[in-house]
Amino acid sequence: MFQLSGDVKFFLCIGIAAYILVMLLIGFLASRRISSPEDYLVAGRRLPLWMATATLLATWFGAGSSMGVAAMTYSSGIKGILADPFGASLCLLLAGVFIVGILRKLKCLTVTDIISRQYGRGAGIFASLWMMPVYIGWLGSQMLGIGTIIHLLTGTEIWIGTLAGAAIILFYTYAGGMWAVTLTDIIQVTLIITGLIILLPGVIGEAGGFEHLYNSLHAADLSFLPVPESGKSLTVNDITYCIGSWIVMGLGCMVGQDLIQRSLAAKDEKVAISSSVISAFLYFCIAMIPVVVGFAARIVLPKYGITADNLAGNPENQVLPRMALIVLGKLHPMILILFFSALLSAIMSSADSSLLAGSSLFCNNVLKPFLPEISEKKFLLLTRLSAVVLIAISLFFAFSVQNIYLLMKNSWVTQLVVVFTPVITAIYLPKASPNAAWASMIVSLAVWLGYCAVACIGAEGTFAEIMSNFDRPVTCGAVYGFTAGLLAFGCCYLGERLSDKFNGKRDEK
Repeated sequence: MFQLSGDVKFFLCIGIAAYILVMLLIGFLASRRISSPEDYLVAGRRLPLWMATATLLATWFGAGSSMGVAAMTYSSGIKGILADPFGASLCLLLAGVFIVGILRKLKCLTVTDIISRQYGRGAGIFASLWMMPVYIGWLGSQMLGIGTIIHLLTGTEIWIGTLAGAAIILFYTYAGGMWAVTLTDIIQVTLIITGLIILLPGVIGEAGGFEHLYNSLHAADLSFLPVPESGKSLTVNDITYCIGSWIVMGLGCMVGQDLIQRSLAAKDEKVAISSSVISAFLYFCIAMIPVVVGFAARIVLPKYGITADNLAGNPENQVLPRMALIVLGKLHPMILILFFSALLSAIMSSADSSLLAGSSLFCNNVLKPFLPEISEKKFLLLTRLSAVVLIAISLFFAFSVQNIYLLMKNSWVTQLVVVFTPVITAIYLPKASPNAAWASMIVSLAVWLGYCAVACIGAEGTFAEIMSNFDRPVTCGAVYGFTAGLLAFGCCYLGERLSDKFNGKRDEK
């Protein structure tokens, strides 16, 4: 198995430690510019196009988009990564065209503000509560990615590295809020793009060249559609799972607080729209590099005796960092330091965003309605304290599930099931009533949870094993729940319009 020398490991650890100290210093300095909740949550709404684009791109490119995508490509091919990067890129494009400019113009602080304004405080609180699992799962996947990298570089246990990463993220997010997150994101996205570009040619070379790499792939590896087992035909659930993989992120993430928060921090709606659309194209191009790394790893890793049997923890999570150690470890140590700093940058930028988004939603849309007289200073403290609680819960799920990609993907489901329909209808159907919104949320949630409960009956194994095997029921159930919710909203909305029309005619008579 390929190993780095002791000197290289030493300089690598020193270099990355220096980078982390810089991130902490930025958080400390940024905290001096925080004087109100608006400064903390949306950076005072002053981000120009280049900063808004950089922070949005950095937010989305994290452990799931780098390590997770490489791992799932390695094990499942293209059909395993439909949600990210394909669905995720589509989401950024659609959000830029249809949502972010309007919400920025309305000067919302969170995505569920529009639900509260249109459908009442109760609907806003309900939607916000069901968005919390999104940021718990996503944050957990990022911290697990940090723990995996620290394990590979230092040999410490993965859980120790995960805790260390959580502490770093909590410090600078707690201190500087959105302004600190934006400043660190600019550095982080620059590093990850540079690092992946440096890695790509070396990976292709180790795999024997692009032609050899391409010829090693089978048709099933490049298929966007589910491939049935030999002698079997596709089932309804196969098709449903494929559709779900696209729309869980392609539609559900359009109403994600992490995305909306950056758009709300833009200096105007034009910047909000442009940054989202530009990020969609940049994100797709960058995310193709981990896809190539995942396919190349099938050829390269066995050459160095690296198999699942001699890797600690969840082995697939280590595909990208192991490939980096092999390819870049033969070059100057500074290049390796640059890459792993870049990889940590990508993960930290997503982790701080999920932490800030989750705490923002909980305090602004769940707690604040019950504390209307709270001062700005106390509300700011409450938002920061909620970040501590959120990161503790996320650590529990990180240690329990241990699969970066599945933890990330499945965390987005409740946005599609509960939040998407009321947000879109609040924007484009202003005459819709709270009854229609509640019908959508309750019916979709009931169908999704009911489907998952039935699928879970008789499941055996540890919590991590059950969760890893639960991906298909969660995704298929989300499609059925989302569809049922749309139908419920449509029936209620049309019924109310017909009733109003009938009553209007009767009044005329």
